[in-house]
Formats: sequence, structure tokens, C-alpha cells
Amino acid sequence: MKNIQNELKGVFPVVPTPMGIDEELDFCGLTSCIDHYLKADVNGLTILGSGGELPYLSDEEQLKILIQSSQKVAKRKPIIVGVNTFSAQHAAAKILTYQQYADAVLLLFTDYYIVDFEDLMLAIEEVASTSPLPILYYHFPQVSGLFLKPQQLVAILKLDNVIGIKDSALNHCAAKKILKGAAGTHYFTGLGLLYPQLIEAGCVGAICPLAAISPTLAKELYESSLAKKRTEAKVKHKQLSQLLPIISKPSAVSELQMHMLSLIGRLPFQMFKKALSPHAASKEALRHLGLPISSGVRSPLQSLKKGDSENILACLKRAGLKTIAR
Repeated sequence: MKNIQNELKGVFPVVPTPMGIDEELDFCGLTSCIDHYLKADVNGLTILGSGGELPYLSDEEQLKILIQSSQKVAKRKPIIVGVNTFSAQHAAAKILTYQQYADAVLLLFTDYYIVDFEDLMLAIEEVASTSPLPILYYHFPQVSGLFLKPQQLVAILKLDNVIGIKDSALNHCAAKKILKGAAGTHYFTGLGLLYPQLIEAGCVGAICPLAAISPTLAKELYESSLAKKRTEAKVKHKQLSQLLPIISKPSAVSELQMHMLSLIGRLPFQMFKKALSPHAASKEALRHLGLPISSGVRSPLQSLKKGDSENILACLKRAGLKTIAR
């Protein structure tokens, strides 16, 4: 197995899964999306992330998406593949199938029944010990139902072959505790807007839904923050923040959402217990940017509501992105 760890840093957009009106996979649309990210020269791609509707796809569909994505990328960029299962055995089997098409695994367990932390640790250790690919633990409690403490996440990050974490909990205080307790880990934030705040603590990049909409802005924010070009980073941060309503509530005001995000991130507890579905809105944004895809999603994921398309278009324009007349 090649040493991929040095390449696992920077901006990794979560590639959406385009679908037709009949909810069938749109592989031509998938190719267009990947072209969009490769053209932006992002650091890598995340295939079958939660932003790619992973839990709503069959195992067969997931494998087809990964194979096509791998063939299109053709080793030009590292691929992180999402694996979301209930059991360790299922996760381990999927990773063995995926090993020739990806470079690292984003592992997410969900809790159908109550899961004790000790049992979760054993499951992760079992998967990591048999995996031919390095593991990034996916901490997304609003989806997984596993509201872990920073010290528990540090314990996970000390397991063999668990090289890092994608943290989508959006809690600044907890993030810094994780980074302090697991120095040298590959810590990815789940929201690129938080990267400038976490870079000094050791954050290596973002696996991010905003980067799926504007990979160029996300990468520019990453690079200017890394180079400590604070004025430039501030400008890029403001631009990228204009897209925040698209992945949360398209009718909301971006400045208010950023204020709330900052406030919530400082709380010593998780305020939100469930995550919203950004899938239809994200696809609609890409459609406005000229990609030949629809906003269709797998039922019962939330579809676009009245006025959403217009609000999404307005967000894109406020961010200074070039849209296509429809």
C-alpha cells in the first residue's frame, strides 16, 4: 500500500450524486461534476460522502459510482471514499472491494441501537486492522447519533491505521481539544469556513459541501490561510460565506448564519441534534453554474421548495460566481 498520508491535506469537495427525475443515477452528470472539480485543481475528491447521498444508495450503486469516479480521476488526485454501515463486518467487506479505486476511507457508523463507546472502539479497531486503506473517522453526530466527547475521539485517533478525522460537529472548542490531544492527526473540518480558525491548531484541510459548489473559492481560502495572507483570506472567507444558506436554508441571510455558527461553535454542548439535507439545493447551485445536472434527490430527501432556486441564484451572485441564464 502506497503512503498516501502526505497527499491527504487541503480541499476535498464532497462530490454530489446526480440523478434523473426517475431517481436513477446520472453517470454523465457525475462525470461533469468531477470535471468541474478537476478543472479547479482541488487537492482531492470525496466520493460517497454524506453530501453524495451515501445512505440512500444501494451497495451496488455505491460501487458503480466509485468505479466511474476512479476511472475519470485516473490517479490524478487522491480519492477518499465514504463507508457508512451498521456493522464492522459490512464495513470491512466494502473496504476490501473498494481498495483498488480509492486512497483512503471515511468511516461512519450509525446507531440503530444504542452503542456503547467501548463497543464502538472495538468495531473501529476491527475495521482499521483489516483495512488495506488508511481510515479517517467521520464524526457527524447529527447524522450518526454518536455524540462523542473530545477525549473519546482522541482515543479513536490513537488506533492503528486511523490516521485522522473529518469533524462535522462544527464545535470550535471541541475541535481544538481534539487537535491538542491527537497532535499530528489528519484533522479535516466539515466546513471550509472554519479552516482559518483551526489552521494554527493543526487542521490540515476541509472535506466540505461548500467546496462542492465552488471548489475554486474553497481552495483559494485554504491557500491564502495557509500562506497567512490574512487580508486575502478575509475576502475569500466573505465570498464563500455567501454560499452558506445553500447548504442550510436558502432563504436565510448569510451574515446571520455566520453569526449563529460562530455562537454555536463556542457552546460546550451540541445545540443541533439532526442535520438538514442540502442535496437538492447544492445540485441546483451547480445547475445554475452551468453543470448539466438536475436537482433531483432520492426520496424522502428534501426537494426544492418554492422560491429556493431564486434564493440559491442570489447566493451565487453575491459570492461573485458566474451563473448561466436559464
